[in-house]
Amino acid sequence: MASLSWQLARRYRHTRHTSAFIRFIAASSTLGIGLGVATLILALSVMNGFEQALKEKLLNVIPHVELQAVEEPLYNWEPKLRALTRTPGVQASAPYIRTDGLLRYSGVVKAASIRGIDVQYERGISQLDQFVRAGQVDVLEPNQVILGEGLAQQLQVNVGEQLQLMLPRLTEQGELAGQKNVSLTVIAIVGIGGQMDYQQAWVQLEALGEWLDLPKDTVQGYAFKVDDIFAASNIARELGNNCTDHVYLLDWFRSQGHLYQDIQMVRSILYLVLALVIAVAAFNIVATLVMAVREKESDIAILLTMGTPPAVLVRAFVWLGWLSGVKGTLVGAVIGLLLAWQIEPMYQAVVLTFGVRLLDPTIYFIDTLPSQIHVSDVLLTVAVALLLSLLATLYPSMRAARVDPARVLGQR
Repeated sequence: MASLSWQLARRYRHTRHTSAFIRFIAASSTLGIGLGVATLILALSVMNGFEQALKEKLLNVIPHVELQAVEEPLYNWEPKLRALTRTPGVQASAPYIRTDGLLRYSGVVKAASIRGIDVQYERGISQLDQFVRAGQVDVLEPNQVILGEGLAQQLQVNVGEQLQLMLPRLTEQGELAGQKNVSLTVIAIVGIGGQMDYQQAWVQLEALGEWLDLPKDTVQGYAFKVDDIFAASNIARELGNNCTDHVYLLDWFRSQGHLYQDIQMVRSILYLVLALVIAVAAFNIVATLVMAVREKESDIAILLTMGTPPAVLVRAFVWLGWLSGVKGTLVGAVIGLLLAWQIEPMYQAVVLTFGVRLLDPTIYFIDTLPSQIHVSDVLLTVAVALLLSLLATLYPSMRAARVDPARVLGQR
């Protein structure tokens, strides 16, 4: 009986006696499902690409967790840092000193966040050397500085040139007492992306401590890289419990978490909206089948009179409607995968041709349109489209089984 249902569905689908309007509605439902599936796969892949870029770029440079001194600097930091590094979940650690200052070159002055680092420690928590655009960061001497790419462009300074760093000198009461000028040579320019390139400069840890008149062998905080970035808050609390100093607990989610939350929010909204688009297209199948049942009433009545079980007719019209959903879903999935695979070179081609950028590199940490295809997203999208298409066939198919042969044939 299953083969009879399939044969009836194929016959009704390919017959030329169906009205043009029914064929148009069927084609529009198939097209709508295909467009919805393709767009949803593409959108989810792009969101996955942004999330991966966030992990590979920004979170490879900024610390996952920081313990920052509240008032007094952190004394005798080396043995304390080694002990904290043994906390479960911590991969590596590094000391830092951070302050704000002004950079001046050839009459141009820009404010910057100055971070004092120890290069050997910093390599454990950061992959800064992977983002070097010019110069090198193998060694950082007391009279040297590493600049963000945007900051270097604003100052119009190149590797090997000298600039002035102006740091505030404060009294014990926290009042401005003057400034300290330091001459530094640019040894590297780093391009990470986004606002960080326009705000950040790196200098040697010990040198910055001397310029700020900090006691010897002190730092302002510890930075950590953790195994699981989504457990950073819990690890920060554990580190705080193990730390003997009075510190603030900071993690990447507080400083950059809005980017991750934005990605997740956009992903959820896109999925909801495009799933509704697929649902609307799928339920066009209802209209198609209702009209098909109406048009084939005489055929249905004859089949029922000949003893065909109503369940066979139900399955026949389920197959008839579901074939449109299956066709649209599979074609849309293939198109969506191809678009997701090639969206980045297509975006670059549009940028080169028309000079239009969707992402401003001065604001966002990435200026491309990345894409990463997750099999789970594709399977979920296909499953939702097929399920909605199947549900849309049930009501019209039930109506086909309730056709009254006496009434229909009596009108002939």
